[in-house]
Amino acid sequence: TQLCHQISVNVQLPPEKGGLAGKALYIDTEGTFRTERIRAMASALGLDPKEALSNIMSIRAINTDHQIAIVEELQDLIAKDDRIKLVVVDSVTSHFRAEYSGRENLAARQQKLNRHLHQLVRLAEIYGL
Repeated sequence: TQLCHQISVNVQLPPEKGGLAGKALYIDTEGTFRTERIRAMASALGLDPKEALSNIMSIRAINTDHQIAIVEELQDLIAKDDRIKLVVVDSVTSHFRAEYSGRENLAARQQKLNRHLHQLVRLAEIYGL
């Protein structure tokens, strides 16, 4: 989660400071997104904390189907805003593990997770995320 917060801030840095001068979409599956951490990290990098927060769209996913639906809708958001350079899913497997527990559900879980990961890879390839 700390790494996810940090890269959501770092992507906003200008290229000469190692960033992409971009925005982030943060899909939070565990309720761990913390605005106070974003503010602190932004301040430490010399960014305006309020602006840094406004450049991160945080979306709470409540289960696997919701998480998948969010990613399906991201293409429209990304197409409308070319400053979006990063999509974070924290954590991509959390709901899958909880909803598909036990060996008898392993195949179904892996198939659904694989399709979801391919959704994310396609977005990354199409938009250079």
